[in-house]
Amino acid sequence: MEKTGIKYGVLTAVALIAYFLLMKLLGLAHIIELRFLNGLILAAGIVMAIKNYKESVDGLIRYFKGLGVGTLTAITATVLFAVFMILYIKIFDTSMLEVLSAERYFGERMSVTPGIVVFMVLMVEGVISGFLISFIAMQYFKRQDHKVPGAP
Repeated sequence: MEKTGIKYGVLTAVALIAYFLLMKLLGLAHIIELRFLNGLILAAGIVMAIKNYKESVDGLIRYFKGLGVGTLTAITATVLFAVFMILYIKIFDTSMLEVLSAERYFGERMSVTPGIVVFMVLMVEGVISGFLISFIAMQYFKRQDHKVPGAP
């Protein structure tokens, strides 16, 4: 289970980084609304991880194991992407801090470094959405035949 979650978490992080670099190359990285696609990339990684895990256990996936695979995938991908973003901001582009900063959530008097703010925001976004995506995906993958109960 852990091996699958980490493997797909790394692959998802690579996809998130590639997407960010593509947006930066096209001059679109400052458009906050495009971060929505990060969620779709994360969802694809989680679904592929759960599907792969289900195949590895011959279709007999236990609900909490599948939920764990998806959540581990999300955590791995989010941590790697957040670390990349902090390094990118510190080394290449400090102006990205304004785009990603969430200081308004913490107030102006808090003495929190910008790197910590970015890391916390990305972690909260990624882990919470990843858990919800895993929960939703497991509604589909928990059944061996992938059919909705009561459907013909």
